[in-house]
Amino acid sequence: MRINLAIQVRAFPVTVQDGRTGETITDTLVLDKQQLQAAQLVGQSSKELIHRLYERQGFKVTEIGKPEKRTINVNLEELYQLHGGR
Repeated sequence: MRINLAIQVRAFPVTVQDGRTGETITDTLVLDKQQLQAAQLVGQSSKELIHRLYERQGFKVTEIGKPEKRTINVNLEELYQLHGGR
């Protein structure tokens, strides 16, 4: 039986500076809609969430671009098999 899961995601282009080396890095942070809604429930914006996630890893966010919205469809059986299932 095919069971598909649709995940709504937002891909944010982010520029960060590594606090250890000072190197500037361009990254893409992908968050699902549930993560963003959970942040809103506690009064945190998407930008505040992004800053918090990178700061935990020792990075300083210098720029956050406009997110690309996309729905990703995942076949759970194929994903299970890919990770060692029968």
